[in-house]
Amino acid sequence: MEANEGNAVMSDRPKSLSEKIEKTSENPELKNGKARRGRNKKYVVDLRIHSPASLGYMKIEGIDTAPALVRLAKVKGLDVIAVTDFYSGNFIDPMVEAARESDLTVIPGVVIRCAIKSCNDVVLLCLFPEEYGTEDVEHFMLELGIPRSSFGDERYTVDMELSEILNVLEKHGGEAMPSRMDKTPYRMGAIPELVEKYGFRAFDLAYADSASFFKKNWPRTKFQLFSFSNANSLAQVGSRSAKIKLSTPGFEGLKKVVSRVTAASA
Repeated sequence: MEANEGNAVMSDRPKSLSEKIEKTSENPELKNGKARRGRNKKYVVDLRIHSPASLGYMKIEGIDTAPALVRLAKVKGLDVIAVTDFYSGNFIDPMVEAARESDLTVIPGVVIRCAIKSCNDVVLLCLFPEEYGTEDVEHFMLELGIPRSSFGDERYTVDMELSEILNVLEKHGGEAMPSRMDKTPYRMGAIPELVEKYGFRAFDLAYADSASFFKKNWPRTKFQLFSFSNANSLAQVGSRSAKIKLSTPGFEGLKKVVSRVTAASA
């Protein structure tokens, strides 16, 4: 796991957050709104960022949040971010529009909570292809039986077996990553089943030193272990990230890194 705490902005005096996000990193070599990049390069990635769709204190008075978040992500040195609210895709379209003329890649996402036999607090980070928008993510949630009245409700638990959830997600072309399952001993008890039964090899960890748990229990298995920011405010964006080698900086590149393994190849 290769963490990156974001790039410091040097000046004669410390800059306020609002000053930082007023500056836009410009790249003169854009193609279709995205920078030309080589293959199999390392990209700085933060795949768990909340928005005003679930957390109102992402806002700063007088500043449009979506463009501000894009500018701040570039200040922090991020190449790829995912918008991942609990049961909401409302901020995906504004973020994609705000990033259209930048070289920042925005991955649509959503966070859901479900249960397996050993734990009813399994948190899944669900990621989708770039062409997915707010309406597409809402269709995904409705197919999981999530009522519109529970959109944005962090406490809601999807009443569907994990295998069925994954089938619906894969039908939408998405990928899932367990998120912060090391946060409590109760959640950690579900990790063996997630690894051995469901084939997860990529995890978003709450604590970097939890990597030793995986090494101890599955010494011959290759994992992709990350620790993303779980940003609940603009200041937290990019506070924790990862450098990931990708064939492309978008969803297809990430898919190759985070995909589950089948029982036959496990």
